[in-house]
Formats: sequence, C-alpha cells, structure tokens
Amino acid sequence: MKKRMIIFALLAFTSCTNESKKGAWNDEDRTEAMADVKEFSNALETVGTAKNLCYDCYIDSLEKSYDNYEAAKKLNEDDRLNILLDCAIQYLHFD
Repeated sequence: MKKRMIIFALLAFTSCTNESKKGAWNDEDRTEAMADVKEFSNALETVGTAKNLCYDCYIDSLEKSYDNYEAAKKLNEDDRLNILLDCAIQYLHFD
C-alpha cells in the first residue's frame, strides 16, 4: 500500500510539471518566442493588422517541430524568417 502511495505521488508530481514538449510548450517558452519574433515585425508590413496571427502561426510552427524554444533558437535567422514569411503568406492582404 505504501508503494502505491509513493508511485501515485510521483505520477501526480511529474504530470504537474510545466515543462515544454514538442507540440505543447509552456507559457514561458511561448512568451520568449513571441518577444523574439516581434523583432521581425518590419518583415510583416504587407499583412497589416494580421501580424498577431502571423506571430501565433510562427510560434505554432516552431512548437510542432521543437521540444522547447531553446531548441528552436538554434535555427539560423534566415530559417526563422522563412518560417515567419510562410505564415505571412497565409494572411497576406493589402489594407
């Protein structure tokens, strides 16, 4: 009985940790990624008011491919910009 309680406690503890994983980043990783992607805002002039949609698309794209933002930051700037521009194409319009 005591072993079951310990196992249950360990399972509960590990399920409560807020660690990022591929497809499910934690808030800290998403916030850091959002702050970094906003540096490229001048590349999104053609999407007008859809910039935030592009930012979300960019972060979602990274989240699907990388376990956390630390791993995603290893991409070079050109690759990161290309992901963002692919997202921008989805929301391209002229105000």
